[in-house]
Order: sequence, then structure tokens, then C-alpha cells
Amino acid sequence: MTGQQARVSTELPAVLDGFDLTDQERFTDGFPHEVFVRLREEAPVLWHPPGTTVDGEGFWVLSRHADLKAAAEDPVFSSKGGGGREGGGTHIDDLKPGVHAGSLINMQDDPRHRMFKDLVSPPVARQAVEARLPQLREVAARLVGQALARGRVNFQPAVTAPYTIECVGRVLGAPEADMPQLIEWGETLAGFEERLSGKVNRAATETQYAMYEYSKKLIAAKRAAGGPPADDLMSVLAHRDIPADRGEEPLSEYEREAFFCLVLIAGSEPPRNALATGILALAQHPEQWRALRADRSLLPGAIDEMLRWSTPTPYNRRTATRDTVFRGTEIKAGEKITFWWASGNRDGSVFDDPTTFDIRRSPNPHLAFAHGTHSCLGEQLARIEMRVLLEELLDRVAEIRIDGDVTWAPSNKHTVILRMPVELVRATAA
Repeated sequence: MTGQQARVSTELPAVLDGFDLTDQERFTDGFPHEVFVRLREEAPVLWHPPGTTVDGEGFWVLSRHADLKAAAEDPVFSSKGGGGREGGGTHIDDLKPGVHAGSLINMQDDPRHRMFKDLVSPPVARQAVEARLPQLREVAARLVGQALARGRVNFQPAVTAPYTIECVGRVLGAPEADMPQLIEWGETLAGFEERLSGKVNRAATETQYAMYEYSKKLIAAKRAAGGPPADDLMSVLAHRDIPADRGEEPLSEYEREAFFCLVLIAGSEPPRNALATGILALAQHPEQWRALRADRSLLPGAIDEMLRWSTPTPYNRRTATRDTVFRGTEIKAGEKITFWWASGNRDGSVFDDPTTFDIRRSPNPHLAFAHGTHSCLGEQLARIEMRVLLEELLDRVAEIRIDGDVTWAPSNKHTVILRMPVELVRATAA
């Protein structure tokens, strides 16, 4: 089927069996893996009609692991936009240029994207994050201790949300006294109160504005401190810039200020959701939790399996900058292409027994951090955050028992557990 033929119909293709990928309500039981089994087998490059999109446009759906990697490496597919399209970005619906597309680091293209990423990478490199281990362990120990004292707790959001927000707040360079405010903002934007509706509410809009104003003040404070930049992200952005000889304009003040808002959420939500979904899987497979407690050498593999299993960001959108042919399918300039990483992470041609959670899985070439130039800036931070919290739990918790219904958010963009009531059985030596 050519791209032109595919675009004729606005009806859902039979292969989707009535499942509209734009309908957030269809995601209230978690990610629809069964739908993508059929897509990988029958329609790995699928034209999806507009569905419930705001702009009334259809989009391409990629679902196979190999195709996702190939498309992510192809510069014809832009995170910014292009192909005659005014908007762009990484969501199915267009985001405004200059506000999101082209200004946020994850919605830029190389070479500017690479230069921006290189500039801010040192504070989130493995060595830099490892240097913060005492801080991260203190946060993990405090929150796990509070949860153990209660015994029964909503692990998400009571533990994972404040933990990941506080961790990324420290890496951003926010003062410790501001952490309660950052946690409040992060939880508001994560939508723990309103996400069941799938809508952005007034509180979230006001919070975004407050965060932006805070970011401006934080940058000003970092600049006023003088001297060489400290080892945090906002100090780097306050004092450094893209090298003048690289053929790119200097970073705008808006790019610097918006970076804080992006990283506070994008740097906390994926690890928070990977932890919640992964710990749910460990609670559902208690023999694997016991194996981890007995042998910590299994922990790196367990973290990778939690990431594969959860895929915190199920898809990213790109835009075709020109007419192209991908896997024999014509894709026109300006058309949207969605990369469904969650589908690639259950591709049976890559993963043996992909529907089984297995902390001993090896190899595990998952795509939870995406792939190519837009692979996650905070991968090392996320891995270390997950390791520290898991180590604290393994030291002090003998068993994790699900203690009620688990509630998922109606979201196709993020794999979100809103409520996960658990009982934590204290280890005898804890």
C-alpha cells in the first residue's frame, strides 16, 4: 500500500480491530501490547487516520524493533518539524514552533540539538551522577523509611514521585530548601489529581508558568554567584554557551529557561514510571524479588528488564522533512511518523519470550531510552536513580505485596501508574 493510497480512508484499519491509538481512554489498562502484536505481524508501517487528534490529521505508525532503529537514525525524520508544516515536536498533535518545537532540546535537530546536548551532558554523565550517590541514597533511605513506618502505602505516588523529582532537582542545581516546591510542581504536572481525565487543567497551566518564572530566577542566581560553573545543569546553562565557531546561534534565554521546566518533568517522570511499573512486576513475580535479594549481581539486568517492560515513553513523533520511501512505503513531506518504542520492546524477533518478565534476560537491547541522536540525555541518571532506590528496598524489604487495585493513567504518551497500593514486609535485619 502506498502512502497516497493509505491516506484516502479515515476509517480505522481492520488490523487495529477498532483500537484508536489517539483515544487516551483506551490506555486506562496500560499499554495495548496485544494491538501491536498484530501491527508488527501484519502492518509494521501503518497509516493511522486522524482519530481524536486536535488537528484532524493522520499519522504513520512504526512498530518493529528494526524499523524503529532505522527510522531513528534517518535525519529525514525530524523532531522539530519541517516539510512545509508550521508546527512540529514529539507529540502526535503539533506543538507550537518557538515555544516547544525548535526550542526544547528534545524538539531540535542536529547540529543544534547535538551541540546543546554536548553542552549539558557533563552534569548527567555517569561519573558526575555517581559523585552524587550520598545525596541520592539519603533521599531513598528517607522515603523508604517513611513507607516502611506506615507498612501499607501507595508506592506511586508516595515514594517514586518525590524520590525522582528530588533527585533531578539536585542535578538541576535547585537549592535544597526549594525541594518541597519542586515536588509539588512535579506532582501537579504529572497529573496525579487530574490525569484520570486525560486533560490539562488550570492548576497545571499555572504551575508551568510558575516553574518558568522560577527558572529565570534560578539562572540569575547562578550568574550572580560568579566564578566557574558548578557541577549542576543550571549553572552550566547560566555560564556556558554553544561555541561561537560552530555555525549556530547562541542559546537564547528562553532555551535556557525552558530547559529547567523540561528536565524537571522529563527527568523525573520516566524513571518514576519505570520504577513503579518495574516494582509492580517484581511484586507480581516474588521469586524474582527473592532472587535479587539473594544475588545483587542480578540488579543491572533487572533494571534493564524493568525498563524494557515499562517503556516509560511509549512513543515519540517525528515529521518527514521531504518525500521519502521507508520500507517500501511512500511518506510525504510534512507527514507525521510515530515511533512506538513500547512495541519494539516486545518484538519477538528480537526478544525471546517477550511477554515474560525476566530479570535474567540477556541480551536485552531495549529501546526504553529511544535510539540514535535523540537517545535520552538522562540515561545514566535514570539508571543510577533506579539502582539506588532498589538497593534501599532490597536491604530493608523482604516482600512487596500488592494491596489493592492498580490505577493507570489514560495516556498514550507516558506509561503511568497513578495509584499502586502495596504492603511492604520489613526484612528482619532492616
